[in-house]
Amino acid sequence: MTAFVALFVGHWLGDHWAQTGHQVAAKGRCDAAGRRACAAHVATLTLCQAVLLGLVALCEGGIGGPAQAVLGLAVNAASHYWIDRRRTLEGLAHLMQRYGKHSYYTSGEQGRMALDQAAHMGWLLPAALIISADPVPALLLAGLCLAGLYITDMLSRLGWAEAHRTADRS
Repeated sequence: MTAFVALFVGHWLGDHWAQTGHQVAAKGRCDAAGRRACAAHVATLTLCQAVLLGLVALCEGGIGGPAQAVLGLAVNAASHYWIDRRRTLEGLAHLMQRYGKHSYYTSGEQGRMALDQAAHMGWLLPAALIISADPVPALLLAGLCLAGLYITDMLSRLGWAEAHRTADRS
């Protein structure tokens, strides 16, 4: 599972050291500037992960091949972008309010960051499995991941719709 370690360390470096203050402030905005800031952040994070993945591959192996590496990094980048747009993750938290997730998400920076990082960690494992797999299973798993991300996005939208219905009743 050396691919997971490389992605994990690359995530922490990219999310906390390579990310600029401007990216942190702007990536959740609902406009073109927010989308650009988030895309730039995801690009630098993915670069950190790719460099570490390359070093691990050089020293220890553990990756299926270049195509799997690109596919796994792409799945991780797509999920990272989705999570870091903030509104998306908050919509999912709205949907899970009966379990206290939206209250936790909005309770302050610690709650939001905890759910943000947990979501990122949840996507690192399938990305690492894609990177480590043979070509056909990697492609199948990547397809499942993209379908899962699509479903998660639909659930987030459902959460926002539910939040608006609840607000309208108040």
